Amino acid sequence: MAGALAKREVVVAVVPALAMANRFGRYKPETERTVRKVEVVENETLEKLKEVWKAIPSKDRYWDRYYGDVAKRVSWIRYSVSDVENFSLAIAGFQGDENFGYKAGMFLSALVNVGMLYDYVVHTVHLEIAPYALGYENIKRVTVDGDVNYMLGWDMKCGEIAVTGNARGMIGEGLKGGRIRICGDAGDQIGEWMLGGEIWLESAMGSIHNVQGGKIFHKGELIFPR
Repeated sequence: MAGALAKREVVVAVVPALAMANRFGRYKPETERTVRKVEVVENETLEKLKEVWKAIPSKDRYWDRYYGDVAKRVSWIRYSVSDVENFSLAIAGFQGDENFGYKAGMFLSALVNVGMLYDYVVHTVHLEIAPYALGYENIKRVTVDGDVNYMLGWDMKCGEIAVTGNARGMIGEGLKGGRIRICGDAGDQIGEWMLGGEIWLESAMGSIHNVQGGKIFHKGELIFPR
């Protein structure tokens, strides 16, 4: 990898995160979250990924198109599993961007799916606003260190997603295959329009809604279908 490596510490203050202005605006704003210091490794690959982030404007209500734009651009960049992990730390610097939560979720989803390898780690514990729709069209194995926002695993095709923290709701919307595991609390509308695959919930959960297929487990017990 060309260029000298440098490390910098990102410190994110604990402040209330506002709900995003889009079709999910009816949900309550996020509560205050405790975030922690993280260390970002500055290198040439990270700079290239940042340039892609800056170059593509966010398109409210057209996040599938944004995902496609990101996927095309990052496919020309040679990046590793550790680069994806490092970028997930570095995006704290973009939290002032409009629609940050959705942009982060779609960008990270594209990075993972386009990547050459199968196993990835994404950090969210340092973010004021957890990513929305993380794991969009997922086909890989992803460990999320922290919380996620609405629509984890939206239209996920296969693979696995494990979340160490909490999820806000609409887990597995349109899930077609693969497995989602939430170690923390889960929100409402779990399995919205889910067609296949499995959702495993290990702690408190809200409602199940419009589930069409697949399986949902709560603390190891099958709760859908009964």
